[in-house]
Amino acid sequence: MKILIINPDYGMTQEEMALRCRILEEYTAPDTQLAMVCPQNSGVELNSALDVVLAAPEIVQLAADGQNAGFDAIVLYCFSDPVIDACREALRIPVIGGAQASCLAALNVCRSFGVILADEARLPEKKLFLRTLGVSPERIGQIAAVNLSGISPWADRETTFKKLLACGQKMMRETHTEAIVLGCLSFLGLAEPLSRVLGLPVIDPAVAAVTTAESIVRQRLFTSKVSYPLLCGKAREIIREI
Repeated sequence: MKILIINPDYGMTQEEMALRCRILEEYTAPDTQLAMVCPQNSGVELNSALDVVLAAPEIVQLAADGQNAGFDAIVLYCFSDPVIDACREALRIPVIGGAQASCLAALNVCRSFGVILADEARLPEKKLFLRTLGVSPERIGQIAAVNLSGISPWADRETTFKKLLACGQKMMRETHTEAIVLGCLSFLGLAEPLSRVLGLPVIDPAVAAVTTAESIVRQRLFTSKVSYPLLCGKAREIIREI
């Protein structure tokens, strides 16, 4: 099985992407091959839904190239990624998003979960986006954010962990939170240690998305063209070219 991961971080190096694949390989089966690409030509840092729309043509093309290269599934990382539906319309193979995969994983292990973000400025955007995932509002206990201004989460993992821990503990005190999703905080390897200290499931969207894609491929499923029909006009022309 081969899974292509499209990372929204513009202009990442091959070494950085290889490191992230090695982190994820700890959670996938030995016969699952992971590869990662990121936008190189759009020059857009994906920090909002508008940024993603501006970069969408390149992302759709990267996904199409992956399908043509024989990959079995595409994983798109961005906790609110409006290009996911576009890729599903264009491709036949499964396209999995980090937000949906992590929230669906949470629904399978708890009744009410919280989400912790890495940027307080994005709280309004994420609150709106979570409503589109088909999750009952009653099952989302709280959406909070930690202040990582001036901190590199990769370089200062201890400080990042303490901030996440304090936020998780506050969330547990204030709401009936039974699990936590680390939105926009993937690849840090902090989900498991946080889970041990907090005593509840902590879900990393990067891991949830790639393992969900792996499971769907093993079930021999594919994108439903009833749910994502081919469109007419210019969209049909573009899809035909892909």
